[in-house]
Amino acid sequence: MKAQKSRWHLVLCLCSLILLAQHSVSDEVRISTFEHDTIQVDVSIKVITKLYQRLGYNMTLVRFPGKRSLVEANQGRVDGELIRVKAASKLIPNLVRIPTEVGRLKGMALTKAGKPQVIGMGGLIGKKVGILRGVELTERITQNLPRVVMNSISSLFQSLLLERVDVIIFPELDAEEYIRVNELSDEVVINTVPIIEVPLYHFIHKSKPDLIQKMTKLLEKLESSGELDAIIYSAEQARR
Repeated sequence: MKAQKSRWHLVLCLCSLILLAQHSVSDEVRISTFEHDTIQVDVSIKVITKLYQRLGYNMTLVRFPGKRSLVEANQGRVDGELIRVKAASKLIPNLVRIPTEVGRLKGMALTKAGKPQVIGMGGLIGKKVGILRGVELTERITQNLPRVVMNSISSLFQSLLLERVDVIIFPELDAEEYIRVNELSDEVVINTVPIIEVPLYHFIHKSKPDLIQKMTKLLEKLESSGELDAIIYSAEQARR
């Protein structure tokens, strides 16, 4: 009798462990993003991680080169894409854009100290422009301009310092950080008016309808209460 009870106890323990393991797996999401370690991405990681925590999920980040990140997410090898602009929807038809923005990207024109300011897209005409590979937005808006596409942030800034390009386009937060860390404030100027400013969105694969619904409702709630702005602001200040 004792042996039978022991066997039943063992069976119940094993069942409990299996259920816990299944629960653990179901509570994890894998999200892809750029391989470049930038403040814009880091801020977004903090924001999106907090959102998934509110929903009871652990977010695992998977980094890829910019375009491959889109491919991996679109083919469902991860559960979603961290942040992209709305226009990226055309490249990832299998992903659903959560309609509430989770940040804003300000693409700034950076020039060497002493050079004329670049104002708006019109200011890029006649200039050789440097951009970072894999950033869909800057690749799209410069496709008809003479440009140089760089594989790393350091190469991008070096191309400006060596005057291989006349101007580079880079997110405001990341530009401020790079200039500060590398002590380039006397050599590189962030022009005052953004070349382009667009909202950023989180994308989830269409195979996760329940998750899409939960995230959509959560973001709507946080936006209406003003808490979403506070979460984004806190993440930005933590990296300034």
